[in-house]
Amino acid sequence: MTTVTLPNESCGTLPAASDASRLTGPRRYIYCVIDCDEAAFSLDGVGPCGDSGVFAITHDGIAAVVCATSEEKLEISRGNTLAHQRVMEAAMQRGHTVLPVRFNTIAEDKGGTAAEQRIVDHVLAGRREEIRGLLSKMRPLVELGVKASWTNMDEVFREIAQTNAEIRSLRKTLLAAGGPATTGRRPARMTDQIRLGEMVKKALEKQKTDLEASLRVRLSLVAAEVRKNKTFGDPMFANLALLVDKAQQPAVEAVLSAFEARQAGAVKLRCVGPLPPSNFVELVITWDD
Repeated sequence: MTTVTLPNESCGTLPAASDASRLTGPRRYIYCVIDCDEAAFSLDGVGPCGDSGVFAITHDGIAAVVCATSEEKLEISRGNTLAHQRVMEAAMQRGHTVLPVRFNTIAEDKGGTAAEQRIVDHVLAGRREEIRGLLSKMRPLVELGVKASWTNMDEVFREIAQTNAEIRSLRKTLLAAGGPATTGRRPARMTDQIRLGEMVKKALEKQKTDLEASLRVRLSLVAAEVRKNKTFGDPMFANLALLVDKAQQPAVEAVLSAFEARQAGAVKLRCVGPLPPSNFVELVITWDD
């Protein structure tokens, strides 16, 4: 099992963003909401907002982590979404509890009210009790990501061919007809080959489902919540997000190591984290004035 742990920096007073950088652009892009009293909170060198820097708008012990931007909407690109994630990770690594905000949430000056004041009014003050409740709930928890893959797909397909009687029979028929085919036989053989491919694909999906379910059952014993994400390619059979009490991280690693050992080298598990809880919390902010 491979465990990727993000660095955990100590929380402390951070350098303030300059007045010039805070005023670059009439809008404020919002990454997340955190527990924070630091009026001087800033994170430089991360985020999609160029040289404007990342800073916090604080109010009564909570803060919106933002940057200044002139954009009305950011391009939905891998670079921007990764930058959004990196800002949240950087805030979390400073020791803050992070509530992710939906990507592309932007406040702007409107009706004589500055963007920063609108964030205070609509979010930090307007939703104060909701946010404080979520922060309290999420404070002892972290998200971990688990990706699980087979190490040898040839062996997986070989096992499917050997254990599925219908696939074995059709494969035997096709192998027996492997010599020169008559013109009349070619369409039928092609149909059988297509059918065999579909049967193997269905059997592989069942293998994935069964193995993922077995892993999820074991992880549910040590995680507060387990969610499925989309898998990619034939080898990956599980892509899971776990919401875990910080004290339970060693237990999660133990479960993953035991599962990998039981599979005797047939699977490889990768655990990444701790991460911001984006799969379990997403603040949706709307502007109604």
